[in-house]
Formats: sequence, structure tokens, C-alpha cells
Amino acid sequence: MVSAVVHNLAQSLAAAKAAASAGQRITIRSAPGIGRSLGIGGWLALVKLTQQAVPQANIKFTFDSGFWPGDAYAAIARGVDQIAMDDTPASSRLRKLADQQGVLIDDQPADIDLAFQIEPQIACQNLLKTNSI
Repeated sequence: MVSAVVHNLAQSLAAAKAAASAGQRITIRSAPGIGRSLGIGGWLALVKLTQQAVPQANIKFTFDSGFWPGDAYAAIARGVDQIAMDDTPASSRLRKLADQQGVLIDDQPADIDLAFQIEPQIACQNLLKTNSI
């Protein structure tokens, strides 16, 4: 499955539209440490808006807490179903908590970071085509 890092709603919508048009699943992943700026509430709003705008898209969302274990904990507490996090002294405890709560840990690197794409939807479409062969 293709995974794309997004930094804003426009990029999330572009990835969702690309997945919908390709008829493929995509993982939309937050930028590492997005909780420091957007917060878990902001991420959940982005998820909801993306799902509402492109309901036909097959999307899995991953909240990436980066080096901030408190953000991973907040995401688990708020019901996020998939997280990514960097290794920290708290990682083993967070992994155990995630497992207890049924939260998946996404350890795979993203395939693309949409911050570096002039046309994020086209970039995702091309990646989805490449990965479907």
C-alpha cells in the first residue's frame, strides 16, 4: 500500500482524490511531530474533512508523533487507530498501550512526502500507478 506524508488539508485531499481515481488504498500519514503545531484535534479534523470530501476513497490514516511520546499517548487516548512514532525511552510502554487499545503501529517509512511536490495529486497518482504493476 502507498503511504503519503501530508502537511495540510489540501495535500490530504489530493492524496484521497488520487486514491479514489485509481481505485486503490492509500495511507495518509501526518508529518512527523504534527502534534506540536496542529495537535491531535487538528489532525482528527483533517481526517474527518478528508473523509467527508472524498467518501469513495479507501484511506488509512496514520498520526506520526515523531519524538514526542505525549502526542502518541494523546492520539491513543483520542481513538486514533494507527500511529507512528520515533524510538524514545517511552516507546515500549506506548507500544504496549497501543496494543491494549487496538491501535496499530505503522513502522514503515512513507513512500512520498507531499511537501516536496508541486502537484501532489499527480504525484500520488503516479506513485499509485507504479505500485499497482
